[in-house]
Amino acid sequence: MAKLQRWIGCWLAVMVLLGGWAGPVQAAVPADAIAPNYALVAENDAFALYVDETTLAFQLLDRRSGYVWHSGVDELLPGDRLNKSWQAFARSGVSIEYLDKKAVNKRISISNTEHTLEVMPMDQGIRALLGFPEYGIRLELRLQLEAEGVRVEVPFASIAEEKADQFRLGLLYLYPFLGATRGGSQPGYFLLPDGTGSLLRFKDASRARTMFYGRYYGADLGMLAALPFDPQVNQVMPISYPLFGVVHGEGQNALLSVVERGAAYGELQVHPAGIVTNFNFIYHAFIYNESYFQATNRSGAGVTMIQPQTNPVDVVVHYRFVSGEQANYVGLARSYQRYLVERGLLQRQAVADEHIGLRLEVLAGDREKVLFWDRFVSMTTIEQLDEILRRLGVNAVDVTYYGWQPLGASSMLPQTLRLERSLGSLQQLQALAEQVQTNGGTFSLYFDPLAAIKGQVSNRQVAMAITSVPLQGYQRNNMLYYLSLSAAQERYAGLARQVAQQPALGLALDEVGNLLYSDFRRGQLLNRQQALEQVQALVASPEQLRLAFYRPNDYVWGQMTAYYDMPLGDNGYLYTDETVPFLPIVMAGYVPMYGPPLNFSSDMTQDLLRQVDFGIYPAYFLTEEPTAKMLNTRSSWIYTSSYAQWGERIRQAYAWMDGLLGPVRGQEVLARRALANDVYATTYASGKTIVVNYGSQPFEWQGRIVNARDAALWEEMP
Repeated sequence: MAKLQRWIGCWLAVMVLLGGWAGPVQAAVPADAIAPNYALVAENDAFALYVDETTLAFQLLDRRSGYVWHSGVDELLPGDRLNKSWQAFARSGVSIEYLDKKAVNKRISISNTEHTLEVMPMDQGIRALLGFPEYGIRLELRLQLEAEGVRVEVPFASIAEEKADQFRLGLLYLYPFLGATRGGSQPGYFLLPDGTGSLLRFKDASRARTMFYGRYYGADLGMLAALPFDPQVNQVMPISYPLFGVVHGEGQNALLSVVERGAAYGELQVHPAGIVTNFNFIYHAFIYNESYFQATNRSGAGVTMIQPQTNPVDVVVHYRFVSGEQANYVGLARSYQRYLVERGLLQRQAVADEHIGLRLEVLAGDREKVLFWDRFVSMTTIEQLDEILRRLGVNAVDVTYYGWQPLGASSMLPQTLRLERSLGSLQQLQALAEQVQTNGGTFSLYFDPLAAIKGQVSNRQVAMAITSVPLQGYQRNNMLYYLSLSAAQERYAGLARQVAQQPALGLALDEVGNLLYSDFRRGQLLNRQQALEQVQALVASPEQLRLAFYRPNDYVWGQMTAYYDMPLGDNGYLYTDETVPFLPIVMAGYVPMYGPPLNFSSDMTQDLLRQVDFGIYPAYFLTEEPTAKMLNTRSSWIYTSSYAQWGERIRQAYAWMDGLLGPVRGQEVLARRALANDVYATTYASGKTIVVNYGSQPFEWQGRIVNARDAALWEEMP
């Protein structure tokens, strides 16, 4: 460390002599704030970065507040429940988990395992060459200071498995105790990317009995072969944006950790206090190799094996630090919004007027079995859809036409723009889309490029699991196989080109933006990172094509013009304390968001209030014909949809929501705060504030009454 300290000292001296660095204005910092075993390696106007060369742990001084962030536990206190393995994990900047040749895993850390370590200076930080000789595993860590905080990188090219026949790199852990707290000793919370966002407040003990481990972008279907499905059970929402937040006192200090690269094989791991240790800690882990069960006969016997090739995971993680009044989940959402905008991953969509959008997904029809053939059951023709829009009388309508293809919704989507003949002509479709566009709305065709229906696609086009069986799942009451991405690209390209030639038409893409899988088909292996990149390339062309996505993962947000089926909450895990609109705040002012269809809501009033609170626009699923007509089709899951039932209710709900959200359409969120139990106020960029009262009693604020289970708009910031 002395060598590193001398290098940094010489650099600072030269900069001062040359007048190149005058030193930042900073808050007063106690002399003992930084532990003596940490050396200064980089600084800028906002931060100073100190590193322990023996463990790669760091301490970060936030000059704006004088607060020091610790990446690990430097000193144990009486009562700390950390055994030797956990102590090493808490003190080390890097830990790994290896798999032996029997696929047995074990975690080791810098602080408890024989290792080699060479630390060298680099621009605004250090690079460290770390090796575990006994296991033949080596890697390089780069730790750098940047404008918003700290950047951590582990290039895949630096990873070596020199004893791969005996040991394989399983997991990589980076700074798992950064921002950790001892139980409830520090007021604050973790921000989790669960649904719209959820908070886990720091406490001495959790109601949960286990830690939470969640794969970014959901489980890899290529390793599972089939997604479990039970129509009686709500499916878990996968994590669609790879980050977490830590708040140490609201309005004081906070950090946001964002995975820039490596999320395809990344995992969020959350440890509430009271489970194994007395610490709350949260971190990213990265998966390089996994074990799987390979059956060897039909009776179920088999062997546990390790995947044949190491996942090519290039890791880049940013830790962005926030202080002062922005140190809360709103401030973290705005920090993430800036991060996305700066990288071109979030595009501001034009706002036509002050009326919010109304999304209508309309079922054209589906097929039913009649003896030995299929018969098309028409639910909404183009003429009927035109009439629905006229009767509804709303201009800013976002229409998605579902089941438009020959034989309808449960048939394979075509590679060209071909309508079911009984619905009308392409000319009629184009004319209706142009009329919707003229009125300030949009018109899209539903398309799932990944879906493969058994008997309607060649086996050569289907993606394969590592166990050599086709990938299988369920979507909209259909059992599906999934196409290889090369086959999906072929199917998508033809239709996309034709739709792009009609400026009034767009595509509403399902699954391709939210389902990410590896493909182990012999001769065309595709890992999850390569799949991510191919999906990005697929949706980027043609450029002029307007795309909306259903619950998309972050890697397609740059192509998104609308977000469909925005969750209205989180997964309801036992250990979380509060649902917050983190993701809607990120999107606010940039992309219109629509919730799930309200005609399937179990509590319409609650969901309408939640959508006004979160800035999410309404959506409905409609048909002209009564739902009884499709009982013998795969679309029987749509149990209430006829316009005769829903038309008037849609008009009333839309008028109420438009009166509240219309005046703030296209604006960013500046603040959200709780005024009382079940009462929240959200302030937008114009200064307008919406107050939502979820409670059963009226609420008075600033001289006005907000009725029970109602909302009100303040034209000026109170």
